[in-house]
Amino acid sequence: MEQHILIIEDDRILNAGISFALEKEGYAVHSAHSLKEAEKCLGGRINLILLDINLPDGDGRDFLQTVPAGQSVPVICLTALDTEENILEGFRAGCDDYVTKPFSMPVLVMKIKALLKRSNRISGQIYSAGNLVYDFESKTLKKHDGAVELTALEVRLLEYFIHNRGIVLTKENLLDKIWDARERYVEEKTLKVSILRLRRKIEDNPEEPKYIRTVFGIGYQWEDA
Repeated sequence: MEQHILIIEDDRILNAGISFALEKEGYAVHSAHSLKEAEKCLGGRINLILLDINLPDGDGRDFLQTVPAGQSVPVICLTALDTEENILEGFRAGCDDYVTKPFSMPVLVMKIKALLKRSNRISGQIYSAGNLVYDFESKTLKKHDGAVELTALEVRLLEYFIHNRGIVLTKENLLDKIWDARERYVEEKTLKVSILRLRRKIEDNPEEPKYIRTVFGIGYQWEDA
């Protein structure tokens, strides 16, 4: 199945160079040189986004908020801003990876392949990774082929983590997106306890988690073990 990549980069020479490299790899490439042009591409099928941060009509990180809810599209930020704080801001905004300019084209292509491989872990309504199999339709989880009982809040957490796998999710982001079964706001203490309980259910060793990893000072990140 053909995979579509959206490049949002105002440097036309660089944009064309990346397009050429990706087309050689068999990808369908869509190019945009501004946020306005990029928004027109969201109606079609996009499997991954390469996003420049400094664009003529705004900050590329703001573009992440325009991606339709429910779409789990991997995003690689391309930028000359290489300080630690810039990189952390990129991850907080929702980037899956951060590539600073100038960069190696072969390395960028390998990063794209790795992200797309991880993104394709969900087949239809079934997610599979390591010893876990989750059915989005029936809301059932199996570990080592055995059923795992989950609370309503744990189901919400698990699904949100899976749809945003590889992305560093801040505590604030989780608190904003995760509500209890009665649509009530979840407090930070409840969130922390729920994540600990979910870890005990899905991890072989909760003390050294492979799926829900703590990103110290920021939040949590789901990894395909």
